[in-house]
Amino acid sequence: MQVKVFEAPDMATGLKMVKEALGPDALILSTRTIRNGILGKPIMEITAAVDADWRQPEVRQPHLSPLRPPVRKKRIPPQADISYDELWARREPAPQPSSTPPVAEPPPVSREIQDELTELRSLVSGLSQRISRLDTPVAATVTPSPVQACQPTVTPAAVDPVTEFLTGYGINQETARVVARFTRDTLEQAGAPGSDSPQAVLKTAITRLFSTEQILQRPRTGQYRLSLIGPTGVGKTTTLAKIAAHYLSRFNGRIGLITIDTYRIAAVEQLKVYGEIMRLPLEVVINPGELEQALQKFSEMDLILIDTAGRNPRNNIDIQELASFFKPQLNIEHHLLLSAATREREVEETIRRFSVLPISNFIFTKIDECEQLGVLLNIHYKSDTPISFLTNGQRVPEDLLMPSPADIADLIINDHGNLHHG
Repeated sequence: MQVKVFEAPDMATGLKMVKEALGPDALILSTRTIRNGILGKPIMEITAAVDADWRQPEVRQPHLSPLRPPVRKKRIPPQADISYDELWARREPAPQPSSTPPVAEPPPVSREIQDELTELRSLVSGLSQRISRLDTPVAATVTPSPVQACQPTVTPAAVDPVTEFLTGYGINQETARVVARFTRDTLEQAGAPGSDSPQAVLKTAITRLFSTEQILQRPRTGQYRLSLIGPTGVGKTTTLAKIAAHYLSRFNGRIGLITIDTYRIAAVEQLKVYGEIMRLPLEVVINPGELEQALQKFSEMDLILIDTAGRNPRNNIDIQELASFFKPQLNIEHHLLLSAATREREVEETIRRFSVLPISNFIFTKIDECEQLGVLLNIHYKSDTPISFLTNGQRVPEDLLMPSPADIADLIINDHGNLHHG
């Protein structure tokens, strides 16, 4: 990708310079206004890039690694069997009044007493091990293989190796136990345990738990209205541009862009640049009445994409203001954008707050910034809301995925290093 910075007196002149230097396929990365001195005339600084290869990157099949939990750093246990002398030397003496003479230290413990204490500890430890062997079934002392662990007669869930393996990929305990149960069901239905690799069995179970909706895989009959909502900084405007570019390149349909993001600096300009590059009309609305007028103006369009301002999930007033734009009779489908790099508790709180609007689908962004993607399964299992898109970068439109349940299972179980660029 070739990146260049242009300076122009205004936006129109800057766009002309970009197109002349990089061609009509150039992508505007950012724009800002700079000023030479306090009284200097403002100048537009435009950062643009061009990528000759417009094709979506080929997704290679991830390598199946043997079933074993991810490597975790072992905690160094505290030092055991510290002698009485050492403990006494480490103690902190209690403060004594100035009038009281210092307390004399006790005589050191003899070597014979230390030997007796060591022997006593050994006897107690051996007795505890013998009692535990008497209370534990003989079958439980044998460590099962990962495939044998998927059978109904395995060790308790607390020490289930399948559950432990799944938690190593960011899947919480509750969801991991469900996946383990589905894994055993899959092996029973197959009738030949061990015929499939453990990874394949686990991915089959995870696939059964997911639901996705590939909304733009084929042309739709009638007009489709889609809005992107979510907290600040999750990439709504960039994701909207990716969806528009994908639909335009695949079906060459008529698309109208609407933005109600009038809060963020240069938000309208950013979407306007995307619209000019793709030759798509853009309407800027400030109140609910203008939104209805914009929808009527785009009545002949096949797809209408609506960009919204990022809202703080903890600010109920902002979210209620956003909800006032979307009346049920407008037939707008709301897709909630969630950052996969956000803590799971905050993602759950975001979903709860934005649920004042009827959420049709989730879009998880920034999956390329995550070491583990178990959060996708954890959130989906609790909410049961379909996933429509995943984004794995800032490139338009390449870094947009329309996954199937099997695709998401592959991303969770296998190494997804192929999602990283650069």
